[in-house]
Amino acid sequence: MEVQKVVSSLTFRYIARYLLVLSATVFLVIIGMYSIYSYNYFSELSATIVAEQDTLNLIYEGQSLEGIERYVGDQGETRITDHFYYLVSDLGGDKVAGDLPESTAYREFEDGWLGFELALLEWGESVDVEFLAREVVLGEEYRVLVARSYQEAVAQGRLVLHTLVRTMLVTIVLGLVGGYFAAARSLRRFEWLGREMSRIVSGNPSQRLDADAEKGQVRELAHVINRMLDQTESLMDGVRSVSDNIAHDLRTPLTRLRNQLSQLQQDLPERNGKAMEVLISDCDALLASFNAVLRISALEAGSCYSGDKEVDLGQVLRDVVDLYEPLAQEKGLAIHMTTLPRAHCRGEADLLFQLFANVLDNAIKYTPEAGDISVSLDHISGDSGYRVSIADCGPGISAEHWRDVFRRFYRVEPSRSALPGHGLGLSMAQAIAQYHGGSVDLEDNAPGLRVVISLP
Repeated sequence: MEVQKVVSSLTFRYIARYLLVLSATVFLVIIGMYSIYSYNYFSELSATIVAEQDTLNLIYEGQSLEGIERYVGDQGETRITDHFYYLVSDLGGDKVAGDLPESTAYREFEDGWLGFELALLEWGESVDVEFLAREVVLGEEYRVLVARSYQEAVAQGRLVLHTLVRTMLVTIVLGLVGGYFAAARSLRRFEWLGREMSRIVSGNPSQRLDADAEKGQVRELAHVINRMLDQTESLMDGVRSVSDNIAHDLRTPLTRLRNQLSQLQQDLPERNGKAMEVLISDCDALLASFNAVLRISALEAGSCYSGDKEVDLGQVLRDVVDLYEPLAQEKGLAIHMTTLPRAHCRGEADLLFQLFANVLDNAIKYTPEAGDISVSLDHISGDSGYRVSIADCGPGISAEHWRDVFRRFYRVEPSRSALPGHGLGLSMAQAIAQYHGGSVDLEDNAPGLRVVISLP
């Protein structure tokens, strides 16, 4: 199945949009959680620094500078990784105690808060560490800078954030891959529905979809289509039954009328005899239409041909061309014919003769004077069937009418309807072809129309 078709399908686009919306929502939630975590962490970190400054004030008030030095030294020797760092200096800026260097580039924040970066040795390697610090004055002689690293929290936050982002990206990729296969499967099922519907419409309308073989919504859709096909077939049968009954019921009185007109013609003077011939000719045309309608109904109601008669298609075509060649010559038309040396199929010769005759008669009727008509018989590529093509150079039929011209009594535009006929020629041709397990298709001959008859 083509990738472009799957990607452009409604199912895949829906899954992709859902994943994008979900991913955007998750990303916003992650950013929100990270922001809340950062705010709470730095709030707690600031509170611990302030509390540590209060502790140093109490120590200085009770033990003066010696107590501060001893406390700072003890804190520097602790093995706690996330401990406080100090810089005790006099008012002149000279370092008195602590483990922070005297010269550090600080970034000043609000309310006296400072930030700086310092290279520390961890596991024998130099690592740049971020600090948050605040300075407090001890008495009137000393200042102490209390700092605490937030590098580990930042690293953990980044690790969590990166992990969540990578997980989200993997989820998107896996979701798109899964969505692709889900869309491909869904597309295959709907293509199956389309193929089956085309087969039923172009073949036997009484066939139905195998809904029990499907699941879910496709199964429900198949049941709905089957019910629709039942109603459509019922309506078509009703219309066909009405037209057949009308044709059947009117054929007998019309035949009687035609015979009576023929008898009256013998007793009429010559000047009225021509008018009577026109009436008889109209009756013959109506009888031919009624017989064609009944013949089409009989062919459509019957099953496919299952006899064992062998027909030489080349000979049938030659007979049809020989019959219509004088009519074509009257219009100055040239019929070019190419056949196979041997082309045998199973069927009824008279029906196949009528099939080719109807199509060739239309070609002669709509081809302008001094035009050309081509009749060809060849093998279907990759198949054991035959392909008969009858092409003219007339006005042709637009593609939007190709399906409609096979309906009974359908006439296309007025330019074609002006010519004699009842719109049953292609309907009869299609009924005969389907009776033999074949089909009739129309193609653009540029200019003109090409009728392609496929027979097994």
